Amino acid sequence: MTRRFSSLASMTALFIAGTAHAEVAHQLTGWAALPSTARTPGPTSGNFITPLNGVTAPFVSEQVIPGWSGLLPNADGTFTALPDNGFGSKNNSADFVVGVYNVSIDFKTMGDGTSLPGVVTNNAYVAFNDARGLLANGQGIDVVITADLPTYRQGSGFGTDSGIPVDPSIRSGRLLTGYDFDVESIARDADGTYWVGEEFGPYVLHFGADGTLLDEPVAHPFLTSPSSPLVLHQPGTATMASSRGFESLALDPSSGLAYVLAESAPVVDALRVVPGDERVVALFEFDTLAGGYTGVTYAYQKEGNATGNAILVGDVTNVGPGKYVLIERDGAIGAAAAIKRLYFVDLAVTDERGILQKTLLVDLLRIADPAGIGGSAVPAGVSVEPGRFSMALGGIEAVTAIDNHTLAVALDTNYPNDAVRAPGTPDNTEVVRIEFTDALDTLSF
Repeated sequence: MTRRFSSLASMTALFIAGTAHAEVAHQLTGWAALPSTARTPGPTSGNFITPLNGVTAPFVSEQVIPGWSGLLPNADGTFTALPDNGFGSKNNSADFVVGVYNVSIDFKTMGDGTSLPGVVTNNAYVAFNDARGLLANGQGIDVVITADLPTYRQGSGFGTDSGIPVDPSIRSGRLLTGYDFDVESIARDADGTYWVGEEFGPYVLHFGADGTLLDEPVAHPFLTSPSSPLVLHQPGTATMASSRGFESLALDPSSGLAYVLAESAPVVDALRVVPGDERVVALFEFDTLAGGYTGVTYAYQKEGNATGNAILVGDVTNVGPGKYVLIERDGAIGAAAAIKRLYFVDLAVTDERGILQKTLLVDLLRIADPAGIGGSAVPAGVSVEPGRFSMALGGIEAVTAIDNHTLAVALDTNYPNDAVRAPGTPDNTEVVRIEFTDALDTLSF
């Protein structure tokens, strides 16, 4: 079936980086937000953050929700939402318990004369844990986790003793925290278990539906973060910049193969797909049945400069056999934001250099909104033409396919740092629903 939106031409010409691109016909069909004030009962969090944007810490007997870095649709219409490691670094996130939320999203679907989004409701939380003791069994990757310590650590590397006792529930349940892993992307396997892309290793992690770590973390053959135990314990050499690990992971259910991408190219030039070119990053193929890398890689080229490249790959989702949608974003917010985009690739289609041919789906700074769902909601200092909705926000880090015509895109708010919609107030966790005229699994360019 082909959908037609009378308000849109099938393609809209855009000129980006000196090259003509075509934006695929789409429109905003939903917008919702989880308030930045949302909390979950749990261990006191925020002991190690600097108060900002009117937020005071710690949050006694509460866990904050610092936006989402991963999102999955559920069969019952709810979503599984993955926050990252908490407050942005190993240094300040030892008291943040990582895991997933089940959320209901009541999207706003029509303009109503306001700039208010629909409502997101937290239904349940599942904490990731090492109840089986895999991280301390003397095999594979052993990591000294927060649950193994009497007091929280703060600081980079091994950190220093904060003097604050680790919450008893973290210790007894061997709950994993943002000091232990930086979880950034998620896919659900046919058996209901989760595959998670992580940044501190970077690792691929395998969790049960109940949040229990099922297998040893799988390290990459040559990518190592400054926070990797292989660097901290041995010694070893980091081949990646800090916080540039596996931001993206997607699973192709037709093959059982997953694909993981780092946010940026390695810092070691010889390990780059194209030495001397920081734009080109690798999609690494991972066999979920074998629990390891296959050795197959694909090359993807980001926008931006060949050196000093500041564009990040924020997430990836599967939309059909061998077909994927990726987020590219800069780190800028508000009026300074220039690149927040969705691109489509087919693993079978490359250019003459062997690099995946990508096609622009949506410029997230100017999403078509003929129904006026966003109303007058425009980030501070941003100018956007009528009939468009702007996500000139910070960490746009989650994209998922709801059906073969529809994507959802969500925000990691970097709580409490980003305050774009209303300066002085932390951003809410926003999620938009974008519908396409043509089925995503049939796109071919």
